[in-house]
Amino acid sequence: MNSSPLTAGPVSAVIHHDRMNRTTRNLVRFILFLAAGFAPFAQGDDAAPPKKDDAPPEPKAISFPFSYTGEGFANLSGGYKQGAIYEGLLSVGVQGDLDKLIGWQGGSFLVSGLYPHGPSLTDNYVHDFNRVSNIDAYDSVRLYEAWVQQEFADGKVSLRVGQILADAEFFVSDNGALFLNGAFGAIPLISQNFDAPVFPSAAPGMRVRWTATEALSVQAGLFSGDVGDSASENQHGLDWNLNGGGVLAITEVAYKVNAEKESRGLRGVYKLGAFFHSSEANEAFPGTPSRSDAGGYFVADQQLWRNPDTEDQGLSGFLRIGGAPEDRNTVPFYFDTGFNFKGLLPGRDKDIAGLGLSYTKLSTNLRDDAGQPLESHHETILEATYKVQVKDWLTVQPDFQYIFNPGGTESAPNALVAGVRFNVTF
Repeated sequence: MNSSPLTAGPVSAVIHHDRMNRTTRNLVRFILFLAAGFAPFAQGDDAAPPKKDDAPPEPKAISFPFSYTGEGFANLSGGYKQGAIYEGLLSVGVQGDLDKLIGWQGGSFLVSGLYPHGPSLTDNYVHDFNRVSNIDAYDSVRLYEAWVQQEFADGKVSLRVGQILADAEFFVSDNGALFLNGAFGAIPLISQNFDAPVFPSAAPGMRVRWTATEALSVQAGLFSGDVGDSASENQHGLDWNLNGGGVLAITEVAYKVNAEKESRGLRGVYKLGAFFHSSEANEAFPGTPSRSDAGGYFVADQQLWRNPDTEDQGLSGFLRIGGAPEDRNTVPFYFDTGFNFKGLLPGRDKDIAGLGLSYTKLSTNLRDDAGQPLESHHETILEATYKVQVKDWLTVQPDFQYIFNPGGTESAPNALVAGVRFNVTF
């Protein structure tokens, strides 16, 4: 993540400036191309809206989910150097209802794979601590999730076993998921402190969930404690490290406000979680013995104002906060918050506008490879985004990020990042 200073004479500075101008122009052309291409469809879906009393579609016995995400991003100023990239993420899978397939009541399964591809804006141009894009990963075809789930007690209890993801089950903010910076996804308190089962690498494990009432649920997960580095040790999601990496345990209690279907109050979800890692030797603290680790977090999603006669249009807010011991964690404290507005523009009922803030504090005990103290402080991200629902299967999302102290371990110019993402899902 650390960047080195650039040295350039007058001639090379002119060349670099010219390249930056071309990069910026190319990004603008790319955004305009997408806008022009999708404009004829942006008036909304042609299909008639479903009636309020329509029943939800019956789940299929077997389906083949497909998703492709592509994006162009540019570092316009600050960071390590200026430049632009295109990257993408292909996701395919097969999922099934085992009751309909073979008469296994309450059973279901999912097997999925990923192919992330394209250069990284973080690695090549920004050198930020948290990644600019939450689809940024090592370019390789990889097994992602592979699990079987069994439900009991009329669906109130579920057990999932196999290769699973912590960030699909725990510390999730539904409103925070709108944002593209990786910090708003897998919470850095876990993703940056050890090789956890988060995108792009799942791990062998199990998760049990009990839905006590419509409002209250409790879940716990047990995972392999070290999935390995996705760029060197576990490039294809097939390295199941069951020896020496310890175990990661997470538990979470969730409470929903106004969860009843007939409730007209403002809906909200509040989660309190804790994690424990049995044996973690953090490379950022050379010379320290392997030891256990623990921490906790809080997540809140709350509607603040809802457009009358709608279920989800209006203003919502979110917050995530958590901490862990500073003497053994790269990130001892994390905080993010923000606001989303669904249906902000007339006639655009499914579009979502968002403004988010992320703060990652780095430990003051960090050491370099020689054991010398590192200058460490924090990285702060301000992100503004707007997700356009072009069709039920297509979204386009312009995005802007301003990154304070990119990298968090040395003085670096604040970075201004801009881009646009599209997603196709079937």
